[in-house]
Amino acid sequence: MKLLILTSRFPYPVERGDKLRIFHQIVGLSKYFEIILVALSDFEVEKKDYEVVKPYCKSIHVFRLNKKKVILKTGFSLLGNKPMQVNYFYNKKIQKSIDNLISQEQPDRIYCQLIRMAEYIKDQPILKVLDYMDGFSVNTKRWSLRAPFWQKWLWKMEAKKLKEYEQTIYHKFDGHTIISAQDKMAMGLVNGMDVRVLPNGVDTDFFVNKNKIEKAYQLIFVGNMGYQPNIKAARFLVEEILPLVQNEIKNLNVLIAGARPSTEVKRLASSSVKISGWVEDIRDAYAAGFIFCAPLFLGAGQQNKILEAMAMGIPCITTPMVNNAIGAKEGAEILLAEKPIEFAEAILKLWEDEEKREKMAIEAHSFVCKNYSWDFYVKELEKLIKQEYGKAK
Repeated sequence: MKLLILTSRFPYPVERGDKLRIFHQIVGLSKYFEIILVALSDFEVEKKDYEVVKPYCKSIHVFRLNKKKVILKTGFSLLGNKPMQVNYFYNKKIQKSIDNLISQEQPDRIYCQLIRMAEYIKDQPILKVLDYMDGFSVNTKRWSLRAPFWQKWLWKMEAKKLKEYEQTIYHKFDGHTIISAQDKMAMGLVNGMDVRVLPNGVDTDFFVNKNKIEKAYQLIFVGNMGYQPNIKAARFLVEEILPLVQNEIKNLNVLIAGARPSTEVKRLASSSVKISGWVEDIRDAYAAGFIFCAPLFLGAGQQNKILEAMAMGIPCITTPMVNNAIGAKEGAEILLAEKPIEFAEAILKLWEDEEKREKMAIEAHSFVCKNYSWDFYVKELEKLIKQEYGKAK
């Protein structure tokens, strides 16, 4: 059975949440389908990255986006009905190429990651499954509440357009998936009961301290450091939390690691705060810390960084919003906080009690192994894609 997969980014390397999800899904789904991969990209895909994905696909088709033209076009489209999220990734020439490819390949099913790609295949008379992944409208609305006053109007308008588009595009697809029950409920989709919650998995065989890295940092935070929710979290950690614990922890060292650190993040560097940028093996960053601290208040979906840290046996402190999508047991498998003083108290509680740190590390690892298997969730996705929905829409 042929499966056409559409994604807005080339799936490798997996330094972003959407790429991590689709890469592991491609690997798993390749056991059941001949995969025709269609990916957009802002830049030239490196040969070494292409070679990683190639073994799992019958064919790969990468379409380049001209970033300057795309941004200009997106700006002019503000007066239209479609969200910027959709306009940014849509291109009429690419549409023709995808139409021709579908005509040539005649896939049996189509799997589309994110609403930003839905426009390309919404009217194809082939059984289609849409992965909303995250609640974009929910996340954008949250951002509008925290955005600078001069940006609020823009993000409020975008959140409204996204909500309308999420509702409209629903009817163009036969199957629907999302990463967390929290986002599913918050989106309030029409006929939302038909949206299947399929979380990400974690490769627990991969996330181990393979290089035997010694712990050099009391606190660590890992993520795509060009992404606004992570930028805000990094600033919150350094500017709000650290001043409350610096006098209590001798020679406090903090590591903030991840690709594309913004100027805001780079400015956080100091004698006690290291901004590493891209790490070739992200496991080394996790393994270097005693406690993973993620004060995330924005963002949607499932925070893979938390699950990866837990898989490596790193005690985690994060917000209730993040854990709502994960479901770890508070106090035993994870610690939760919202205010700076609450984070500080949780950090000191773990730092001063080595036995509790070790016990939580074991519980966290066990929780991930029991609840987040890629094999299980990809198998569920395979069943959903192969399902007979009746007449295609």
